[in-house]
Amino acid sequence: MNCIDFFCGAGVGAIGFKQAGFEIIDAVDNNPYAVRAYNLNIGNHARMADVREIKDNINYADLYIGGIPCQPFSSGGLQKGFTDEKHGDLGYQFLRIVKIKQPKVFLLENVKGMVFKKHKKFVNWLLENINDIGYNATLKLVDSFDYGVPQNRERVFIIGVRKSLQKEFIFPEPSSERRVLRDALRGLPEVGSQTEIKNHNQYYNEGFSSRYVSRNRQRQWHEPSYTIVSQARQLPLYPEPPNYDIRRMEEYSCEPPRRFTVRECLRIQTVPDWFYFPDDIPLLKQYERCSGIPSILAYQLGKEIAKII
Repeated sequence: MNCIDFFCGAGVGAIGFKQAGFEIIDAVDNNPYAVRAYNLNIGNHARMADVREIKDNINYADLYIGGIPCQPFSSGGLQKGFTDEKHGDLGYQFLRIVKIKQPKVFLLENVKGMVFKKHKKFVNWLLENINDIGYNATLKLVDSFDYGVPQNRERVFIIGVRKSLQKEFIFPEPSSERRVLRDALRGLPEVGSQTEIKNHNQYYNEGFSSRYVSRNRQRQWHEPSYTIVSQARQLPLYPEPPNYDIRRMEEYSCEPPRRFTVRECLRIQTVPDWFYFPDDIPLLKQYERCSGIPSILAYQLGKEIAKII
């Protein structure tokens, strides 16, 4: 089985699809840091490209993966949907390529905001378009925590199966294992100490915006993390000192908890420790590229897709 990874990022999701048995024959992203990290860790097949410029010059593969940039639908943005001038047409562009090449299966992923009421028109258009180009679609809002990922990460997944296969994608049953921060971060040394574990010697240490301090940002060791986001300034807080409510910061005599390191973010994304960012990629860009489909979730989805193929 083979696949092509569109909007591939640094390869967080690709790890899982490879573990599920897929050979990734092509990967596309328009971010140079993402492409560099991908080629370093996953395989030397990622390239810089804009999907708008891809016509018929793309290979066929059994599976097309499209983790479309979330800005048009993210609650942290303007939520312009498909009217977003920079990213709003990327869902259309991905389906345009699917229509041309007709892979057996495709996977679309985006943030929870995609299924908010204000974007209903877009989702209806998307599902109708998927049907028109010859695919049966299954849409589900998935919390990664239900699949063994130590964070609450709600994302919309749309799996399209080519009608000629006469098969239906069924999402895997939730895992009986519920992993929490204690499980994810076990064994990591103090930040900056002598260790062979990469991307664990520093962390984002800038101030807190008014938006940041408007809600709780810390989960405890026995809980899953809040969502690992791509913006360092919006990252969750480390679990120590415990029970720290950033909204009441003026009431504490201690310093606020630090933010997670890049390695901790990767651990919470279920990325193995062999994956790393080279030191010459700026810290903020490393944090940015921690985003993606958590590796374990990608593996479980990949296994179910493999059954269809």
